[in-house]
Amino acid sequence: MKKILCLLSLFATLSAQAQFTRLTRHPDIPVQYDAAFVDLVKGYYSGTVKSSYGQYFGHLSPDQNVYGYGTFFTDQDGEICGQFRNGDLIVGIRMGTAIVRVGTEDHYTAYDLLTGEPQYVFLNDEKYKLDAEHLASWRYVQLAYKNGDKYVGETVDGKRDGYGIYYYANGNFYFGRYKDNKAVGYGALFKTDNHVSIQYWDGPSEAEQDAAAQAELEAAAAAAEAAQKPEKKSSKRRNVNAWSR
Repeated sequence: MKKILCLLSLFATLSAQAQFTRLTRHPDIPVQYDAAFVDLVKGYYSGTVKSSYGQYFGHLSPDQNVYGYGTFFTDQDGEICGQFRNGDLIVGIRMGTAIVRVGTEDHYTAYDLLTGEPQYVFLNDEKYKLDAEHLASWRYVQLAYKNGDKYVGETVDGKRDGYGIYYYANGNFYFGRYKDNKAVGYGALFKTDNHVSIQYWDGPSEAEQDAAAQAELEAAAAAAEAAQKPEKKSSKRRNVNAWSR
């Protein structure tokens, strides 16, 4: 009996570990689903609507339901941005005051807004703690750029990766998925004229990914080589010609 219990315990442990190894931040939604969703909503009107819940900016169905790409600005739940169906968020970003949830209602990653660190993955009505590797690489951050643009969303090892919102300096912003710093798949550009434009991005090709990986290897090798070279002593001799003019 003890052997059976031990075996059952071992099996449960291995099953849990196997499930954990398959743990992802949120569902990998097939592009065919997004394409079908876009086919439905691409002809919908886009605009702003105010309600007791908050202000909505995005697609509206012919019967004035919140349906399509949109963003809700609420006092209760913060900013909610993504794909909606009859008022409910299908997939996207729920940015509260302390925690941001990225994914679907049933499968998402919760991040601490203050530190950007992942807290847990919610899946199958369970909260899963992350291992050291994912804790170190997954983040939800704000990245600012010299041209005035900024990105707020998920990153992996410092690169835009996952769901995010890219805010342009001109007031427009884009919601969608990213991979290796590039937008991939379907997303929506929200414009200052209250128009929503659906866009599709191919993302980095295999050749580009290979080139990026090779560039990283070469940069690491160059840095290692530079670190091994002896430091040259700077000369204190004054350039007479430079100072005598």
